[in-house]
Amino acid sequence: MEDKSPGRIASRRRLITATGGLTLAGAALGLLSGCTAISLGETKSSGAVDDAAIVNSVLGLEYQAVAAYDAALAGGALAEPEAAMARAFQADHAQHAAAMVRTVIRLQGKPVAARAATDYRFAAAELLSRDDALRFLVAFEQGLALAHLGAVPAFAEKALAKSAAGILGVEAMHWGVLRRALGEDPVPAPFLG
Repeated sequence: MEDKSPGRIASRRRLITATGGLTLAGAALGLLSGCTAISLGETKSSGAVDDAAIVNSVLGLEYQAVAAYDAALAGGALAEPEAAMARAFQADHAQHAAAMVRTVIRLQGKPVAARAATDYRFAAAELLSRDDALRFLVAFEQGLALAHLGAVPAFAEKALAKSAAGILGVEAMHWGVLRRALGEDPVPAPFLG
């Protein structure tokens, strides 16, 4: 029988939140801090900004988000209206990824490949409650919003900055909607970042 003690539940929630946001938070912090050359390796040997490398970095995070939604949906903790919302948000991430692949190819780069879902080590079995699943997804959406926010000023090509800002807006909406589903303020602060 599973231990439902408050300490165990709190520990599981910390693990879920930490797992969900860890990779995304690291990338987002690197971008936001202006350390994009270190976090993304996006300078060419000539010293010019490599937009394809920036897109590839965020592309990897979009793939990770698709896998996170797979795990949250596989756990079965979301009621149908929330599961339908999760599938719609996941489809948005898949569309973001497809557009980013086309962009990297246009920039004459090689798009990063999606990893196998098992490589991300998301445990659907750990997402036992509705709140666990939603908090897990909130962490991903927050991390993606911050990663796109950091990417916007890093691009040399202004059209890419505009595209990243458009995706940022969608990630922020996902984040707010998921927070609202948890009964939290969907816009917890007047500034993002």
